[in-house]
Amino acid sequence: MATYIKKVLIGTSIAASITTLSTSAAFATGLTRPTNIQFTTNGVANTSAPNINSWNYAPGAAVYDNTGIGGVNRQVLNDYSNKGSISKATAALTDNDRTTNVELFTSGETVTDHVGFTANLGKNTIKIESVTKADWADGTLATGWLTGFRDTYGGLMSGITTTPGSNMLKDFNSNFTSLVSYLSTNGFNAAGDPNIGDVSYNQATKDLKIDLVGHLDLSPTIVDTRKTVIDTRATIIDTRKTIVVSGKTVANPTYNKSIPNPTYNKSVTNPNYLGVSPDFSRNSTGNVVFDTMLFKLAKTALEQNTPFQFSEIAKVNFNNQVSYAYGFSAVDSGAIAGDRAATDTTSHTGIYSWTKNYKNYQTAPVPEPSALIGLMAIGGLVVARRKGRKNVSFE
Repeated sequence: MATYIKKVLIGTSIAASITTLSTSAAFATGLTRPTNIQFTTNGVANTSAPNINSWNYAPGAAVYDNTGIGGVNRQVLNDYSNKGSISKATAALTDNDRTTNVELFTSGETVTDHVGFTANLGKNTIKIESVTKADWADGTLATGWLTGFRDTYGGLMSGITTTPGSNMLKDFNSNFTSLVSYLSTNGFNAAGDPNIGDVSYNQATKDLKIDLVGHLDLSPTIVDTRKTVIDTRATIIDTRKTIVVSGKTVANPTYNKSIPNPTYNKSVTNPNYLGVSPDFSRNSTGNVVFDTMLFKLAKTALEQNTPFQFSEIAKVNFNNQVSYAYGFSAVDSGAIAGDRAATDTTSHTGIYSWTKNYKNYQTAPVPEPSALIGLMAIGGLVVARRKGRKNVSFE
């Protein structure tokens, strides 16, 4: 009986040791970040900087700027001059800083190539790329994105009257199928060149998390929020038919002729205030119905002091499972792009986090190294005990 109890205690002790060691190893390596990063274009590996159609953003010298949205004093991402730098792009993806990022595809707003990178996340493989028109073709991305958009802004849309007895949400729903068809055919070019920040995989929870760096509020890219502008007209057409000279009204000799502009290079009231933003054409879908909704939504959100948010989109291939990463809610990044235009107050000010759980997509789990050691120990004990029995039997 004593011998039996001793055997049970030994087995229990070994099992406990295996559990402890395995758990410790899981905690020690629970969160993994990209390693073995290889930049690609349309699946072909890039080995030299000129071939890499990406752009990295990181803080260089400590510079802060409060001219961005909300007047927040943000760190300027001013290290962006080395386009296609493999070392800097790699650093931006592995430095555990959510604001440093790599923009995928930088040759304009019409995304024609899958530009991205492959990497290892522990024993998993991942590829993150820009999104082309072809990715929209089967309707899956279009349906998912438009559904997410409606889920986020349905409440705001329902409060915007369009025609008597209708509102924007009803109009959106009645046009849903045609909008899916339009995006499936034409894509959404402005959304296909994502800026990838932090990438991580939690081995314990099987959660893949990708940070997309974008705009904290898209309203200024859709609605002209500038109350004043600099008058850049050197000359104007004199529309005064008469002028006053020495207290008398006389015919204007320069009527309907070009004259020097008295407010040239000075700040004047913006005649387009709350109209369509000059940036909207390159940020729109090209669909008249949806773009009209975008403008009205952005303007309403602005008037209600509500941020209007949606990210760019990244194509994600994780262990041969394709998904699309995007979001409709951002947090302040505390940073701002150093190469933004003078009128741009929002670039790189927001971080959109996309998370997907891959627990149901995993193959049979591979034992942790610590567990293998424990199993080897058990195997050794079993073999030893069998050998011992052999010796007893044949003596």
